[in-house]
Formats: sequence, C-alpha cells, structure tokens
Amino acid sequence: MDRISELPKDILQRILYFLSQKESIRTSVLSKSWRTIWRTRPNLDLDFSDPTLIDTTREFISVVDKTLQLYRDQTLRLEEFRLSIPLHCGAHCKSVSLLVKWIPLLTSMGVKEFFLSIRSVPYDPGCLDLPSVVFEAAESLKHLRVERFVFDEKAEKIALCKHLRSLHLVNVSVDDRIFQTIISGCPLIETLCIDGTNIGLRTIKMSDLRNLKDFTFIEVVFGGGDQLCSIEIDPLSLETIKISAANITFRRGADFRNLKDLYMCGVKSSLDNLSFSKLPSLKRLTLSNCDGLKESRIFIDAPNVLYFEYEGDFVPSVSIVTNSREWKSEIHLQHKNDGSSLWFLKLSELLKSLSQSKISLSIYKHPYCKDDVIQENVNRPPVHDKPVLVETFNLVCPLSHFPTLVNGVFSICRPGNIGNRLKGWEVDYDAYIWRGREVKFVGYMWKILMERESGNEDDEPSRLFLRDLEEASLEIKRKRGNYPDEDEWHRAPLSEYLLNIEKNNCRFVLKWRETM
Repeated sequence: MDRISELPKDILQRILYFLSQKESIRTSVLSKSWRTIWRTRPNLDLDFSDPTLIDTTREFISVVDKTLQLYRDQTLRLEEFRLSIPLHCGAHCKSVSLLVKWIPLLTSMGVKEFFLSIRSVPYDPGCLDLPSVVFEAAESLKHLRVERFVFDEKAEKIALCKHLRSLHLVNVSVDDRIFQTIISGCPLIETLCIDGTNIGLRTIKMSDLRNLKDFTFIEVVFGGGDQLCSIEIDPLSLETIKISAANITFRRGADFRNLKDLYMCGVKSSLDNLSFSKLPSLKRLTLSNCDGLKESRIFIDAPNVLYFEYEGDFVPSVSIVTNSREWKSEIHLQHKNDGSSLWFLKLSELLKSLSQSKISLSIYKHPYCKDDVIQENVNRPPVHDKPVLVETFNLVCPLSHFPTLVNGVFSICRPGNIGNRLKGWEVDYDAYIWRGREVKFVGYMWKILMERESGNEDDEPSRLFLRDLEEASLEIKRKRGNYPDEDEWHRAPLSEYLLNIEKNNCRFVLKWRETM
C-alpha cells in the first residue's frame, strides 16, 4: 500500500521542498495524487536553462507566468523563489515587462527568499541598463546574479537590498563609486563574485563587508594589463579568496583566522605582507603566474595546510611552516633560457623548503623554442645534506634539452617516478606532436635508466645520479573501468609500450638507495 501518497498535502509539499526542481517534476508520474504537487510546493526554482521546463523563451515565460498565477489564485504559501531568465530587449521587451509584473506579485505573496539571475541577451540592443523593477523586491531579495548589464546611477538602488547575502556580477560594467555605494549598503553579503571582461573597476575596498565569506574576482585583461584593479583584502570572516588579474593589498599582520582557501593568479603587486599574515585555518594555497613573487622571499605560517601549488616561469622563494604531517605540493615550472646559472640552485632551495610534503614537480619547455644550449652549470650539483625526495617528476621539452634538464633535476632531487605529461597538455598543442615527443622521451629515459649497466661510466647521467639508483622499471597504465581512478599501473617491457603507443600512458618508477 502507498502510505506516502496518503499523507496530507502540506506534508507532501514539505517533502518536495528538499528536492531539486527537476526531481520534484519527476514525482508527477508517481500517481494521480502526485501529478500537480510539484506546482504547489513552498519553493520554486524556474531556470531558463532547465530542459525539463522549456524549449523556447516564450514557453519559459508562459510557465513562470502561469505558475505564479496559480500560487496567487489558490493563496498558496511560497517561501523561496529562484528565477533565472534572459532579458530579450526587442521591440516590446516582453520579458522585462513581465518581470515588472512578477516582482510586485512576489512581494505581495510574502516571499521570504528571492534568488534572481538575469542576463542581457548578447547582440540585442536597447537593454543594457539594469531594470529598476529589480529593486522593488528589496526586502526579500537575498541572492542576485546579474550578467551583461551596465550599472548606471539607478543601480545604486541595490543598496536598498539590506538583506542581500550573495552578489554575482558577470561581465558587468560598473565604476568604483557605484560599486562602493552598493556594497556599503549591503553589509550582510557573504558571497561576492565579480567575473568577466571590461569590468571597469579600479579599486575595491571590502572593509564594510564584515560577514563576507567567499570572494572571487576574475578579470580577463587584454593589452598588457597596466590598469589592474587594486583590491584591499581585510575581512576576518573570509573563508575563500580567488583572485585573477589584480593587484592585492594585504594589511601587514592581517588576521585571516577563518581563511581556508587562497588562490591568486596574475597578481603583479608585492606579496611580502603574506609573511606577516595569520593563517591558522588555511588548507589550500595556489600561486599562479604572480610577478609579485619575483623579488620577494615569502615565509607562510600555515599550521594546517594540506595543499600548495605554484605555477610560473621563474622559481620563487617560498617557505611554508606547518604542523601538517600529510600535505602535498605541486610545482609547475616553465624553463626559460635567461642565461642564469642560478635556476637549479633556486629550485633546490624551493624543494628543500617543501621537503616535508609529497612533491610533484613538472618542468615544461616550449616545444617550438629555439634549440639553443641551456646555459646552466649543472655538472656540479649544489651542496646538499641529502637529495630531496620528489614523488613525481614530469618533463616536457625538446629532445635536445633532455640531458641538461634531467641531469640538473637529478642532481638536486630523487624522483619516485618520471613521466612526460603536464596538466592540460592535451588542449595546448596538437596531440600528435606531443605523442611523438613522448616516444622520444621514453626512448631517452629507457637508454639511461634501463640500459645503464652497459653505459659509459664517464657520461654525465652516470656520474650525477645513476650510482644511487637501485632499481628502475617502465610502467603502463591499463584501463580497468569507466573512471580514471579505476585504471591500474603495471610493469611492461619497452616492446609492449611501442606496440600500443596511441593508447598507452607510461611512467618510469625509480627506487633509490639510502644516501647520507
């Protein structure tokens, strides 16, 4: 017997409250009593991109209009309303006119939480300014996402939305004064996201946002990026920070007691004050192409860090002090022929500072670079107490640079396995070219690792590291299921790899003797 379907209607509505819109609609096929329940639940999520609701904009507008009319006519309770809609601004601006109709209706129905996502349809003229009707829902509007609009003086009325908890601005043009007015009037904001091109902002001060937990700023900069936005980071409440293409000011001695995730990419300003910041809760730290690190020595006190990632075309001076026993470091370096003889020495210092973590090191040299000789003095390894253990070493470079880069790296560390793949390699260049380079890589490493007993003891690899190598083997990844984590590595002869070059992903696994 179907006992659930016999429950009172208000209890069935409450059950659907905890389901997504798509899941709620699917319950309409369970039985006759469930057929219309989804249309009367206390929360609605109407999204133009949801294929279960509409095929065209006209159909979507009709669904929204009829659903809200049903709630009003039957005096149904509506606690939460989520609406995601494109605003087509043609001759009649019908979607805008209906928004003018719907928002006052929501206010009269006593909606407690209103989530609104609107976007101006590209190439549709006449609808660049944010519709003023949006601000009539000031009491119930908790979450606002705006895409492809120009914020003029009317947009300052967003500051009337005193209960706003999240604000997402995507490809929105707004100046400093209007933006500062908005965030000063919305002190309860917990999530602030600014994402897109041609944003127009040059200064962001967040001292008024005492409840801010998640902050994202991503600007796509063209033509040199001299006019980067300056951001002052301060709120104690912050838990995640993600910033791309901006200049950042950290107050000296800032207390980020709640910060768990810090991501910075394309930051040109100095990051010296990170050394004086308090980061007791930090779990993840990512620094990518940050020129502000070039002239700095950063000492980060992060007792609970679990993951550190660096990506760039120079070796930074970064040290992390932590109490974590299990944490991971990923270093992605683009090697440049800058004539410096200190590159491997700097790399050695960086690896030593991260030696308590599981290190993954990747070095990349552009496949189309000029085949000049790398001016590095790597024949004599830097003075070490002990080579640093590296879990994974990936190398992608022209064949002519293999000896110098391999010898240089092996003079300062001891990799557990060696591969020829980098993160995102398959989308950067033609896969056929990379496959050819991988075959050359395997052939070179096989010769110096697997056939070392027949090699010349006077050559560089033997003198630098082969004396410490106890065992080496070639492994190939074998597909076991539909998911990558189901794949398995197994030992294989060179012939097996060569027979299935197009399918194989390989690595060399190394075992080293203990050295003093």
